[in-house]
Amino acid sequence: MKRFFGRVVVTACVVFTAIMVASLPFAYAFAGPSGGLDMSVGMLVAAFAAALLQGFWFSGLILKRMRYAVRLAGFALTAAPAIYLCGWFAGWFPRDIEYAVSFFAIFLVLFAVISIGYTVHFKRVAGGYQEALEAYRRRAADEKR
Repeated sequence: MKRFFGRVVVTACVVFTAIMVASLPFAYAFAGPSGGLDMSVGMLVAAFAAALLQGFWFSGLILKRMRYAVRLAGFALTAAPAIYLCGWFAGWFPRDIEYAVSFFAIFLVLFAVISIGYTVHFKRVAGGYQEALEAYRRRAADEKR
């Protein structure tokens, strides 16, 4: 049952994204640029940028061997400016320096809290990310043979 609801949520996210990608050009064509449309495009671009950076830092496709903490730091330090730029161009917040400082402070604090919470949970469940990753790599290497 849990797996079913997980698939429903993922499918809803995919369908929503597809609808957004398909409808935003029409919305601009019929309604013209507006704050709401610009914010929506900014969020869509930010989501794709964050997903691309997540794939870069965590998939193992490009960065083969790297400690998890370094991956987390690299992701945070590249995702924060990318998402900030999306927000700056899309008008999510005023363009004054104090808002930029607030954005980065809030982003990094939330990122740290979420990362620590996930790490604690994962260590309880799997015994540690590095061990689980190495076991996965061993299984994947054995399957290739």
